[in-house]
Amino acid sequence: MNMQNQGSEFRSRLEEILDKCGLPTDMAAYIEDRLIPVTYEKGAVIFLRGAPSDLLFWLLRGFVKLYLPHADGNRTLVDLARPGDFLGFVNDQDSKGRRHLLEAHALTKCTVGLFTREQIAPILNKLDRAGTIHLLEQLNVAWSAMFERYVWFLGSPFRTRLEMVFNGLGTRFGINDKRGTLVVPELSHEDLAEMIGSSRPMVSKLIGDMIKEGFLARGEKRHFILRPKEGGSTVTSDDVQSPVPRNGYSKQTVGARDHASARRSLTLSSPAQNGSYGTMVK
Repeated sequence: MNMQNQGSEFRSRLEEILDKCGLPTDMAAYIEDRLIPVTYEKGAVIFLRGAPSDLLFWLLRGFVKLYLPHADGNRTLVDLARPGDFLGFVNDQDSKGRRHLLEAHALTKCTVGLFTREQIAPILNKLDRAGTIHLLEQLNVAWSAMFERYVWFLGSPFRTRLEMVFNGLGTRFGINDKRGTLVVPELSHEDLAEMIGSSRPMVSKLIGDMIKEGFLARGEKRHFILRPKEGGSTVTSDDVQSPVPRNGYSKQTVGARDHASARRSLTLSSPAQNGSYGTMVK
């Protein structure tokens, strides 16, 4: 089935990912033509931790939550995925084969394109020596950036973690609004608590503080609005040195700058910068 009409965002992001990896962008058509679309309703489980990962999952439409479950029954909301993102990128391998380490749940009604690992082999077999080296270098950079981002994240207080999360959401899911940058996915306080590893009451307090300070506003339903920084202008991609290409989390929100400066860097306004994450990483 031809997937040409499943969404221009998916196609453009897939071409961007291939280009960054040094792969011919015309491979996007090869992949699209072989994807098998599967639709999931809001709240549905796409795959669980420990499930076989012999299939590749590409998100075509909608938004998906990626969780890391813990042995005590709790879980961490690791990331949100948007069209073009590759969902099953974190795997383990044992005697029974390759397994998913994360879980994927549909945040909205969504369509996922399934692609077998056997189908990806012809693409990789076409790479020459230079192309293979470039691809490995890009994968190393991506995983290294993810590692750095989480080291910064784990060493930060909850307020800074929440600012980092909103920075990422604004970059990847934000659209221009007269009030600032509207974050498209509807997220509850519980969702945000799972993203920063805190309690729901703590997130509610932090959000209340950020609203009082003018760095955040509430939109309709569960939407958040990132407010322009002082002076009426918003932070652009040139103002933020992001160590993680996919997620757009800002390394500058911690470390060298003081906490007040970190707050002023909260807003990222341009949805045109969404061609990143690749998420956690592409």
